[in-house]
Amino acid sequence: MRIRVNRTTWGLAGLTLVIVWAFLWTAPAHRPAPAPRLPAQPPTQRFVPDPIDGEPVSGALAARRPIAIMIDNFPEARPQWGLSAASRVYEAITEGGITRYLAIFAEHDAARIGPVRSARTQFLNYTLELDAALAHVGGNADALALIEQLRVKDLNEFRFGDAFHRIFAPHVAFEHTVFTSTDALRAVTQPGWDEDVTVGAPHWKDDAPPAQRPANQSVSIAFSFPEYAVSWIYRPASNDYVRQLGGTEDTDAGTGQALTAKSIAIAVVPRTHGRTVIGEDTWTFSDLGSGQAWVVEDGVAVTGTWRKASRIDRLRFFDQAGNEIAFDRGPEWVEVVPPEVNPVFSP
Repeated sequence: MRIRVNRTTWGLAGLTLVIVWAFLWTAPAHRPAPAPRLPAQPPTQRFVPDPIDGEPVSGALAARRPIAIMIDNFPEARPQWGLSAASRVYEAITEGGITRYLAIFAEHDAARIGPVRSARTQFLNYTLELDAALAHVGGNADALALIEQLRVKDLNEFRFGDAFHRIFAPHVAFEHTVFTSTDALRAVTQPGWDEDVTVGAPHWKDDAPPAQRPANQSVSIAFSFPEYAVSWIYRPASNDYVRQLGGTEDTDAGTGQALTAKSIAIAVVPRTHGRTVIGEDTWTFSDLGSGQAWVVEDGVAVTGTWRKASRIDRLRFFDQAGNEIAFDRGPEWVEVVPPEVNPVFSP
């Protein structure tokens, strides 16, 4: 029997084929879902000891040029700004029994530092051994001449005024009003200053275990007048020392926190009184060679010697057996005292 299909039937069949073909053409192919993309993992950061204070930092920070800043310590200038961010601070007598600081800024920055004061020769060799750039407001004639002669990287406010500013306060003399910041000083660019530096570092060690820390210890240094008397009070729980100045706790004006140190190195350095070429009162320190020293850390004072072979060789400390003393990681203060000043250790 013959089946007859009319035109309508053939039309419906053709339309159905067109619809099925279009569906198959536009339908997405069945593929397995892609695996979820995992977040990219950052490269492992490699840390190294900072050469100034031993704290773990990136290689870039460890190679960054230190900034050395002359800081005022006249009573009218206290409390100073920014000292808690310094990796190391050198303290020494200038004229009239007044002490002054050379604060070294390495891995940490500070938005306000000062008051900044003038340079003296007894701080220059410590600047040179760190290949640091020295920030100061002028200086006596001997210091200014030596800075030029030794080609110290010189951040003198008289030349780079934009990196400094004055902040006036009631009853504060004009010479105690200059401040700066690490950002402002690092923005000063001179040929070669932005190159990586290699700084000689002491040996570093871990803190003494809590069971080996004494209950108390203190160190007192009577530099000159009572307002310049320094005491360091040991805290066994944190294994550090709190600083007192002139009989009161020494603080950072920027943070309000007490100044502390993980270690205090004391170097007995002879000095000679003299006059600069223009008649200024000055002291010349014999800071090349060796002399008596103590290193105070972990609640213990180790008696020994300091040695500094040349202007660019680092100041080193040795025990009585001739072994170089290792330092706890963290902020350090170096107290440079003349032979007539005798530190007192208790107990």
